[in-house]
Amino acid sequence: MSLEFIIQYTVKDGAEEQAKGARDRFFTALRDQNTDRYNYRSLAKPDGKSFVHLAWFEDEGAFKEFQSLPEFPIFGQELGAACAEGPEALKITEVNSSATSPVS
Repeated sequence: MSLEFIIQYTVKDGAEEQAKGARDRFFTALRDQNTDRYNYRSLAKPDGKSFVHLAWFEDEGAFKEFQSLPEFPIFGQELGAACAEGPEALKITEVNSSATSPVS
């Protein structure tokens, strides 16, 4: 069974580049994994300081694999240091979808 999370945060004034660098380094590491067992997306809200990350994992094993990446704790520390609020992760459950196959 797949797992999904929404992660929300707001960047401190003056820490926009710090947060962008943390995201860029982490996403480079994720792309290097070249896996379809999980998908991690970052979206900016209109204010340009608030962000939402959407995380989808094929199963518990994929989630553990993601968490075991050496870059994961570094990303969490760097991003947390740049935040005025959050990051806050919340497990979510899909109830409907227009997709004919799982989003990955």
